Amino acid sequence: MDENNNELNQEPKKISSKFFMGFLVGALVAAAVLLAAFVGYTFIANRTAWVNAKKKQTQTVEKEKSYQDKLDTIFQYLDAYYVGEYDDEEIENGLCKALLANIGDKYAMYYTPEEFISLLEDSSGEYAGIGVSVVMNEDNEVEIYKVFEGTPAEEAGLQIRDIIISADGETKFEVLDDLVSLVRGEPGTTVDIIVRRNGEEVPFTISRTIVQTPTVEFELMDNGIGYIYISEFDYVTVNQFNDALDSLQEQGMKSLIIDVRDNPGGDYDTVVAMADRVLPEGVIISTKDKNGNEKVEMSDEEHQLKLPMVVLINEYTASAAELFSGAISDYGLATLVGTNSYGKGVVQSIFRLSDNSGMKFTTEKYYIPSGRCIDGVGLQPDVEVIIPDEAYEDFVITEEEDAQLQKAIEILSGVE
Repeated sequence: MDENNNELNQEPKKISSKFFMGFLVGALVAAAVLLAAFVGYTFIANRTAWVNAKKKQTQTVEKEKSYQDKLDTIFQYLDAYYVGEYDDEEIENGLCKALLANIGDKYAMYYTPEEFISLLEDSSGEYAGIGVSVVMNEDNEVEIYKVFEGTPAEEAGLQIRDIIISADGETKFEVLDDLVSLVRGEPGTTVDIIVRRNGEEVPFTISRTIVQTPTVEFELMDNGIGYIYISEFDYVTVNQFNDALDSLQEQGMKSLIIDVRDNPGGDYDTVVAMADRVLPEGVIISTKDKNGNEKVEMSDEEHQLKLPMVVLINEYTASAAELFSGAISDYGLATLVGTNSYGKGVVQSIFRLSDNSGMKFTTEKYYIPSGRCIDGVGLQPDVEVIIPDEAYEDFVITEEEDAQLQKAIEILSGVE
């Protein structure tokens, strides 16, 4: 949960660089020292010198009392024999990434300062940009697939399916981040963009502003059935979810479908606040850390959504989305429809380091109100529905082809 902070998330915590380096050097592997020694041997002219060098090398290894000594030894060999040049910052980043990648936690990760800024922006759901979502299409071109309402992109006239061929003079975008780093910037500044539309190149100069990522979509369907889709749990999602509920209730909603399919999770405080809007008074979530310390989040009696509900889940419903779905299900407030969820029942915390880089790793397990930890297990739907493969053939699933949604409508259509 990330997706993170706590992912489920706590506020970033500062760790001294000295404390972190104590762990950083632990990423070294003894094989690297032996390899460096082997390279050194090639410079020895005769067997006697080779034997003496080997003894000396053995003594050096025996004297190395810490990982830092091993690091120093490797750099000594590099400085003495390596024919190329290396970048200290790249080595540091590589070591940090390797360390977090090898602790046995598949959710652990190290972030460079630039990556850490992007992580926090993504978690907040707010950024300074122009207000579009893009994808790499089949031709490896950056294509706009969504233009957010009320944003500079919409005001300037950007359209869905426009191909972005240039941003501030840059034309090569091997990955989406190459474009994103150019388009995002300080509020009030501008970015020059050229798009290809109907075979013609169209230039735009667009001002950047603070953009909130839409994470909630909603509508009132037939028979008074409300529908809310939640794409992720960012900081901005609480207000968007509350606004959706308020609007649907004003329109006379009689029942509700909450769709968290393909939702990877998100912020801890966000999902707790959203669950509090729906659940009766009682436990929302409990967590336990490595020392057995327990923390319990409670919902109050001020709000409770007293409507027949269906929650749509699938194999990509994870983390905070599973907590949200599981809590509603545990209180008997909703029918779960779809396929078994991902099964991420652990919480990650984000830590900011002294150079503004950061890291995240698992710090707690979480338990839904019934006391279950769903890690590695997931949530089993009350009604299993699999969308047929043929529905995916044109890469667009219509409402009629969405068998899971149709089952939810069927369940709620007969409810008064």
